[in-house]
Amino acid sequence: MNNAVNGKNNMSQSRNQNRSVAGRTVNPVNAAPTSKRPAVQKTPVNKAPSRPQAGHPAQSVRVPQTQVQRPVQRQIQRPTQNQGQRPVPQRVQRPVQKTAQKNVQKPVRKNATKKAAPKTEMNPMLIKLLGISAAILVAVMAVAGIISFLNGQYELLNSEITIEAGSSKPELNMYFKEEPAIPALVSSNLVFEEVNTDLPQTVKFNINMYGKNFPCQLVIKDSIAPTGEGVPQKIFSCEDLPDAMTCISNVNDVTDCTATWKDVPDMNLGGNFIVQAVLSDAAGNETIVGVPFEVTKDGTAPTITGAYDLQTYIGDTVTYRQRVTVTDDYDENPNLDIDTSAVNLKKAGKYDVVYRATDFSGNVSAVTVKIKVSEKPKGYIEPDVVYAEAKKILDEITEPGMTEEEMALQIIWWCRYNIKFILRTRSYSWTEAAHNAFTNRTGNCYSTASAVKALLDVAGIDNMMIERHPYQTATHFWNYVKINGQWYHCDATWRQGYDSYFFMYTTKELLNFWQGGWNGFQFKQSAFPESATESVQKRIDYKNHKIKS
Repeated sequence: MNNAVNGKNNMSQSRNQNRSVAGRTVNPVNAAPTSKRPAVQKTPVNKAPSRPQAGHPAQSVRVPQTQVQRPVQRQIQRPTQNQGQRPVPQRVQRPVQKTAQKNVQKPVRKNATKKAAPKTEMNPMLIKLLGISAAILVAVMAVAGIISFLNGQYELLNSEITIEAGSSKPELNMYFKEEPAIPALVSSNLVFEEVNTDLPQTVKFNINMYGKNFPCQLVIKDSIAPTGEGVPQKIFSCEDLPDAMTCISNVNDVTDCTATWKDVPDMNLGGNFIVQAVLSDAAGNETIVGVPFEVTKDGTAPTITGAYDLQTYIGDTVTYRQRVTVTDDYDENPNLDIDTSAVNLKKAGKYDVVYRATDFSGNVSAVTVKIKVSEKPKGYIEPDVVYAEAKKILDEITEPGMTEEEMALQIIWWCRYNIKFILRTRSYSWTEAAHNAFTNRTGNCYSTASAVKALLDVAGIDNMMIERHPYQTATHFWNYVKINGQWYHCDATWRQGYDSYFFMYTTKELLNFWQGGWNGFQFKQSAFPESATESVQKRIDYKNHKIKS
């Protein structure tokens, strides 16, 4: 049996070179070359019926025409694992040699000719449509590029700019983050040079950029508060505060400013204070400015002078204010009120007249005098008659445009050299004395002073008559005249041994005049306003009765 098996195994088998060990067909192109070597004979322990291995197809044995007698190989006795069982033939595994795989390439047929594609002619309409499509595509791409360019340019524009009032003039380039690509195609309907940058306002206008209008605006705002300095003030405790704006200097702002007082302290007792003023501009910006105040408390009442007992006749008018003056230590123009409610000018008798002066601090002083109302004496001359006579004389000796000084000088000069002095004359009133002087051209000192008074009254020059006080042997009268706001002494009466007159003498000058060892001009100074203190005698041309320039 073993010999039979061995006999079959010794038979040479011819293997198909195109098949693998497993029986699969192998592409001769990819098959690796193999070297011929003697086949290893397998000698199974027990010969089993020959059948194809699982997964391997049956191989047909082809006997070549010429057999090569292979040498007999020695039987290799393989041990069996299971004793007493049928031996299982062992298949000898051949080592598989790894061969480098090559890319499978299809064999190239030489001299092979490609089959020519059939020629197709393009439809002319299709060609035209393709051309139009290409042109449209190019146009669309161009438009898209232009739109992208314009949008990028438009983004450079800032439609609103805010500047501070008082700054320099704005410019068009302020509205762009950077210069446009084509500046020549950018314009505005606003003339920037004509904008008033000092005035807070909002200016609306358009900027045209590459043919497109953009609404824009220029905002001019004032956010800076004004500045100023307080001007020191002097007031009295009774006075109201002056206007705040008049107490601030060096105000600096682009707009008009106003000022109001804030938190005014109590200044009734006087003292030094810093009062706050709120300085505001037109935009509502505010600054606090401190204004120093020196406040004086006025506790002294005004002084009334020239108020003395009066005489009048029934039916006459009385000038109560004549010769009365009021002075005050602080108030330059204190108020004078004359109470004549107790006076009856239609009935003879003595009545009280009350003079009451009040200064701006509210201080009050009062003086009460008597007025004697009498029946008119025989031969009484009405004041209107005397003033009519004085008016004729004044028109002859004065000219239109003369000053108070010039008119007063002509009056004193005329009375001095046109009224002849006589010691005794009858006069029961100043009007009768003046009338006699004007008609007779004679009179004593009372007549001359009365004539001067009538002429000054007609000329509108304030005046009063002064009587010598005290006196020992004789009385004397002269005139006290207010010229250029100050009181001066004037005397037109003839004086023995003195061929001149007195014009605009101060009280000091008059009391220092001595002739023949005596003066004779003493008077009750407290009853009259204080005279001027500065001499004007160097300006008086007595000879030509003119005022020197």
